[in-house]
Amino acid sequence: MSQPEIDELAESVRTEPEKRRAQRELARHVTALVHGETELEKALRASEVLFGKEISGLGIQEILDIFADVPSTELEKSSLDGDVFTVTDALVMSGLAPSKGEAKRLVQGGGVCVNNRRISDARQAISSSDLIDGQVFVCAKERSTTT
Repeated sequence: MSQPEIDELAESVRTEPEKRRAQRELARHVTALVHGETELEKALRASEVLFGKEISGLGIQEILDIFADVPSTELEKSSLDGDVFTVTDALVMSGLAPSKGEAKRLVQGGGVCVNNRRISDARQAISSSDLIDGQVFVCAKERSTTT
């Protein structure tokens, strides 16, 4: 980086430390140096998805790569037949909520997403049409995520 670029980042630390521009830039440079530009782009996309950016358009392998180190729960695809498997069921089954009552409170508080789309009804069914490439869906609460 040039000295003016470094100076600009130093100034941003002083004036807007909450934006963490210098830390993000350092992380980008180190990741590109160690892993290359392709892996940097993958890491940036994963970071965006993990923090709520749109998940549609990603294929199953990208989803599996992004969430490889995130706790997950497997269930039979047949459980998604009909409208009987709800967001509440997914939260409890995955351990993201200890009870159906807590799951409902999480949803009502706006803290739950399915495939990175905010859910407002705890009784909303999750069906096979919600599966990405017919294989997985991502159910998340605030900062905890599961596939």
